[in-house]
Amino acid sequence: MGALSDSTQAADAPFGLLGRKLGHSYSPAIHGELAGIPYRLIELEPHELGSFLQQTGWQGLNVTVPYKHAVVPFLDELTPTAQRLGNVNTIVRRADGTLLGDNTDFAGFHALVSALGVDVAGKRALVLGGSGGAGTTCSAVLCDLGADVVSVGRSGPVTYDDLPHYSDAALLVNATPLGMYPNCPEAPCTLDALPDLEGVIDLIYNPARTALIIEAEQRGMPAVNGLLMLVAQAAEADRLFTGESISKDRIQATAETLARLEQNVALIGMPGAGKTRVGRELARLTGRQHVDIDVELEMRLGTTCSDFIIEQGEEAFRVQETHVLADIAKASRLVISCGGGVVTRPENYALLHQNSRIVMLDRPLEELSSRGRPLSAQNGVQALAEQRMPLYRSWADRIIASRASASLTAQAVLQELQLDVRLRGEAGELEA
Repeated sequence: MGALSDSTQAADAPFGLLGRKLGHSYSPAIHGELAGIPYRLIELEPHELGSFLQQTGWQGLNVTVPYKHAVVPFLDELTPTAQRLGNVNTIVRRADGTLLGDNTDFAGFHALVSALGVDVAGKRALVLGGSGGAGTTCSAVLCDLGADVVSVGRSGPVTYDDLPHYSDAALLVNATPLGMYPNCPEAPCTLDALPDLEGVIDLIYNPARTALIIEAEQRGMPAVNGLLMLVAQAAEADRLFTGESISKDRIQATAETLARLEQNVALIGMPGAGKTRVGRELARLTGRQHVDIDVELEMRLGTTCSDFIIEQGEEAFRVQETHVLADIAKASRLVISCGGGVVTRPENYALLHQNSRIVMLDRPLEELSSRGRPLSAQNGVQALAEQRMPLYRSWADRIIASRASASLTAQAVLQELQLDVRLRGEAGELEA
């Protein structure tokens, strides 16, 4: 599957997302891809809510904050799931005109637990932020799956300070916004007090890999973000809207396409490997913004990178490089050309990995030039390669051999990452 298909957002589209401030949302594209339905974004002020719901020009709605509770008084009936969770994220107009409220987040989180592959029956599961709306949904699903669920919060019966008392927990779920862009990488806790964990779920999907997910990866355990839940709950809503079920394969494929579109492409490799030229071409082909870390550094430092290294030393330069990388790499849908020495500081890997697919450009050493590169000139290309090549290869999600031109190399990256289309328009936060 390629890009998410465009979806009609005509004012009279019978389906849509109801909220107060929606901005740019992928919801029309998701529902268009999953069910082929015309879908619009509907922004209303609180005083407009009742009159809109009483209109007859719509057939089905998704509901997001701040209206998941506010819509309930206007509905004729709630499903058992919506009654149990105490809020609604989907409304269907039935054949007799009455309004039915449901909550498809329950099905969405159930799909996420299934994708993780950890059997929670008879095991302890910790839900961070378990008393909130999202946490309540997670807890309900886990209880139905037979887990011993413990809600953890900043206050209440169980707090983060109590985590060592629950060291036997098999699953950790983050249902808080801690770690979400732009405040990343952050986390509500570490996994140090939970040696028996078998898996981690973080409902955040921007960045793609939160600090909790990266820590879980480092410990060799499965971990998933909330993107699949976003798509799976939309698929369940579409089933209610149309009566047609959507296959797990289609749900998974749509989530994977979203992940490809959202994540950055970060280019690493030896100095002179062509990261800047390939990055520019790749950005042109995909319609993304290109950011060259060295150019960004020079703007902030007020001098060239080579002059700064000569005057201040490499270590001072690497500190500044990490600061810039922390600001840039947490964003989405960028093409990032990194400096050749970015791999010399281990902390830079997490900064890139959190929201990028890392591509190493592999160019023969004899084709690399040291002109204008003080470290290459000082140490020699071969010596730098011996130090850095193992790091490039260990960091890279993909390794692409350089072609005869930057254009051909960019096309090879594009094909390998399945970024085969230009993004249309301005995309913002994913919105359920």
